[in-house]
Amino acid sequence: MRALWIEDHQLIGDSLEMLLSVLMPEVSLDKARSLDAALQFAQSFRYEVVLMDWWLGDTDGEHTISALRAARCQAPLIVVTADEREAVMRRAQAMKVAGYITKTADPMALVTAIRQVVEGLRAAEPVPAYTATTAHGPLPSLSLEDVFPELTARQADVFRCLMRGISDKQIARELDISETTVKTHVRAILQLVGAAKRGEAVYQARARGAGER
Repeated sequence: MRALWIEDHQLIGDSLEMLLSVLMPEVSLDKARSLDAALQFAQSFRYEVVLMDWWLGDTDGEHTISALRAARCQAPLIVVTADEREAVMRRAQAMKVAGYITKTADPMALVTAIRQVVEGLRAAEPVPAYTATTAHGPLPSLSLEDVFPELTARQADVFRCLMRGISDKQIARELDISETTVKTHVRAILQLVGAAKRGEAVYQARARGAGER
C-alpha cells in the first residue's frame, strides 16, 4: 500500500512514519512538507490514501484539498490535525474527506481509519484523546515524571511541548527560555530516553502510557 503524508512539521512526520512502520509495515509512506511537494508526488504516483494536516503554514485544508483534486489526485483524504474545533471538522466534512483524526487520538484510531478507508468504508468521527489500554480497558495516562523519573522539571516541561508537536521557537516562547536552551534540553531528553529522534522519543512516551499532564 502506498500512502502520502502531507505535514510541514518534521517531528509529527517522523512520529507517524515510525508508528506506521510498527503497526502497518505494509504501508510505503511518502512525506511532503509543502503543498508544492505534495502536488509533485500526487502527479507522479498513484496513492491508495492521502493523510494531510489541515494547516500547512498559512494554507488551510480547503485550499490543499482543492489543489490535490485539481491535480487529479483520486485517493481518499484523511485529515490528521491538532485542530479539534468542530467548525474546522465540519469544513473538512463538507469537502468530503474520508476521515478526520485528531493528533491527540489513540494511534490505533489512525490505523483503523486508514484500513477502513482503503477497504472503501468511511472513517469514524474524531476520537477522544489518547489513553493507554490493557485487556481490562483504558488506564489513566501517566505523567512524564512517572514514566521517566530521571527527567528534571524543566526537561519534563520541554518534553510535554514536544508531545504537542510544537516548534523550538514556540517552546522557547511558551517557557520563556532561549531556543539554544530548548535544544540543549531536547538533546538531554533524547539521550535519557535512548531515542535518536524527537518523534521516536514522543512515540516511546506514548507507548509507555505517558500523557501531556
